[in-house]
Amino acid sequence: MSSTITDIDECTKRLEIAVPCDEVTKEVNRAYTRLAGRVKIKGFRKGKVPRRILEQYYGEEVWAEVLNRVISTSYREILEEKGMRPVGEPNVTDIVMEDDSPELTYKATVEVIPSFELGDYKGIPLEIKSPPVNDDAIEEQIGRFLKQAATFEDVTRGANSGDYVMFDIEGFDGDAPVPETHRENEALLLGEGQNEKELEEAILGMKVEEEKDFDIDIPDEGPPQLAGKTLRFHVKVKTVKEAHPPDLNDEFVRSLGGGLFSVDEFRGQVRKELETHRESSIRQEGSGILLRKLLEMHSFEVPSTLVNSEADERIGEYERQARQENPDLQITSSQREQMRESILPQAEEQVRQMILIDRIREQEGISASQEEVDAHIEGLAVRYQMPADRLKERLTMTGGMTSLLRNINYNKTVDWLYYAAEVDVKMEDDETEGDSREAPGESDHSA
Repeated sequence: MSSTITDIDECTKRLEIAVPCDEVTKEVNRAYTRLAGRVKIKGFRKGKVPRRILEQYYGEEVWAEVLNRVISTSYREILEEKGMRPVGEPNVTDIVMEDDSPELTYKATVEVIPSFELGDYKGIPLEIKSPPVNDDAIEEQIGRFLKQAATFEDVTRGANSGDYVMFDIEGFDGDAPVPETHRENEALLLGEGQNEKELEEAILGMKVEEEKDFDIDIPDEGPPQLAGKTLRFHVKVKTVKEAHPPDLNDEFVRSLGGGLFSVDEFRGQVRKELETHRESSIRQEGSGILLRKLLEMHSFEVPSTLVNSEADERIGEYERQARQENPDLQITSSQREQMRESILPQAEEQVRQMILIDRIREQEGISASQEEVDAHIEGLAVRYQMPADRLKERLTMTGGMTSLLRNINYNKTVDWLYYAAEVDVKMEDDETEGDSREAPGESDHSA
């Protein structure tokens, strides 16, 4: 088998391939052998249909199958020999095989994962700022907890920070109501940053039955049909309730259950929870910094097929979520294109991360064990409330197992890189705290 590869760009290759006729003939013979064992033709026993009869009935179908199999196998073999990994399906043209020709020839244009040199990726310095878990942080968290446990009483005064308000709201683009913005009996705890700043500022000071208009600027990355616009919202307050948090004492702590009996024990539990959350936040922020640094250190093109696929997946997810709230939602082609334009940069960055992390994974020989995969499936099975073996069977049948394994390996490699990095955790007052962790390889960090 001979071939010529021409670079169209870093990710796109033009292939001209010639496959010897004897290889094609062998594939044709195998195809008819498979066909003879499964078809039934009146007048012949199964498996005993003559070749000429099979050619008469199924010749075009067999030839199409053979062409597809020969082309798919041959172009992948050529690329694999050159260390290239194809993306998507090729655009195949100029298929030629004359009766007296010694070979089948064709041309194919295909995208590939680009080759690039890996730079340094171990020991990357990461500086992460984190708030300390001190007495002030503990008391602040306890204060939030007491607010959540508060009882509320109706008041007639204007709404203050800390009050619980119920209201109706609707958005307008000019004088036209904006679909899906009309809400009744919406609830909001003021001062907690639960909603748009403009909404909270508008409601502060309003009394029951009072109405008001205010504006909200929709960001460019907002819903495509509204992005960049200034919308007018009309709000009517229906109730204002004043919060009455419980007193923090041993009796209140015991009423919570959970084996705690005193305020001191409760404070200790809060400290542990804050420290756990802090470690998780440090890990999450550190991984984000690490990935951004890795991308800055490695410059390479990415296949448009993968970027478009990632963008399509994100758009599809947005549409699925939007239709859960509004089954009648219609998104126009122009709105979808606006969404695509805003999503493409994020999609390209995600694809770049996946390619780079996969290259590092291969370089380091990082791979999830069967035990790790099974443990991950067990966790998913609990979430989806179904037997693990049934979920595994479904993933295998739908092709989801490949995606699952890819995600596990991606996360495992990111974990490995994080634990190989030089992490310096600083308090927000800039005092160095340091970071003590296990060295890479001393522990298994699965996804």
